[in-house]
Amino acid sequence: MWTRLNVLIASSLFLAATMLLSGCATAPSSNAICDGTKQSRTAHAAALVEDGGPRSLITGAALIQQIDAGCAT
Repeated sequence: MWTRLNVLIASSLFLAATMLLSGCATAPSSNAICDGTKQSRTAHAAALVEDGGPRSLITGAALIQQIDAGCAT
């Protein structure tokens, strides 16, 4: 016999599975990622210039350029 708790648990599991399968519970939007990391990317670039070694300067700059290109509006 279904109790209220069993119905609640089953409904919650069904809802979670539906959201995952439909894409509603995926990663945040790219706009949120771009807007949320803009200041951090700028600070990271400045830190690379200030005290990064030669290799970290190259890889860090490449990473920031790729993210900036993906976040261009």
